[in-house]
Order: sequence, then structure tokens, then C-alpha cells
Amino acid sequence: MDEYTGRIEVARSPAEVFAFLADIRNMPSYLPTVRKVGPLGPDRVAVEGEAEGHTYHDEGWLKVEAEAHRMRWGTQEDSDYHGELRVRDAGNGHAEVEVTLNHSPTGAQARRMQERSGSVGHDMRRSLQRALGSIKAACEAGAGAAAEKDTTRSADDLPDSRPFGSSATLNPDI
Repeated sequence: MDEYTGRIEVARSPAEVFAFLADIRNMPSYLPTVRKVGPLGPDRVAVEGEAEGHTYHDEGWLKVEAEAHRMRWGTQEDSDYHGELRVRDAGNGHAEVEVTLNHSPTGAQARRMQERSGSVGHDMRRSLQRALGSIKAACEAGAGAAAEKDTTRSADDLPDSRPFGSSATLNPDI
């Protein structure tokens, strides 16, 4: 399994940044392909969106560890896909966000990434940097207003399709 890590500094306090990112209702404001997200139960979520012209519905697990300012996610259907986000103090009242993705795309997904960026690894690193840029922009702009939108739905309201996580690596914007 391949691992990809990226970091970015955000001009907000670590507590503000983590609170914003840990609230799943804010996900659509920093992950461009995500349209709806909602809880399925303890540590379980459903995500709906569109990537590469195809709609998707993903289900997976999400663990928020508030004291450690850490979130971990993945899917049981694809044990080769999981990730972690950490928020740390970068000094001067700023936060550092670090994201690690573990995934080895194969088949058509890997071919698209190869065509788009020259290699799967380059596409994954580029996508991770775009996601970090979106996180920075959303946090620094005070995108908390996105949480006021009704972006949560029950799992029964979301159509079934793919396992959680597959969209993250198909998405050129994350």
C-alpha cells in the first residue's frame, strides 16, 4: 500500500481549525466533490457527491479524537484505503494540518490517474495538495457559514453505489 502525506499552515488557531474540520457538516466546503454528508451511527458516515462526472454514495468509518486533534477514516470494503488528519500548533497562533492517505489505486482508476498526471503517485500528491489548499482557504475564510447549510441527511436518504473512500482518490481536487 502506498502512503502519501502533505502539510499546510493555516492562519487560525489549532482549536478553531480542528473544530471546523471535525464537524462533518463542513466537509462540502473543503472537499469539492462532496455534496452531502451524514452520520450512520457511532463512527459511521455516508457521503454523497460527484467526481469525474459520476455521482457517488460512499459509506465508511470516521473516528474523531478531539484531545489529539486527530481524525481517521476508511472503509471496511477496501481495507487498502484509509487516512488520517492531524492538527498541530504551528506557532504564532497558527495551525498545521497534516493529512496522510494510504491507498494503491488499480485498474481503470490507476489508468485515469496515469493519463492525467503521468503517474499514480504524482496524481495522488497533487490531489492531496489541492485538498490541503481547500482546507486552508475554507478555514481562513471563516467558512463556518457552510455548517449552517443543511448538508446532513440520514443514510436512508442517500442512494447506494460505491464503498467509502474510492471517490477521494478518483477526485483530482483532493
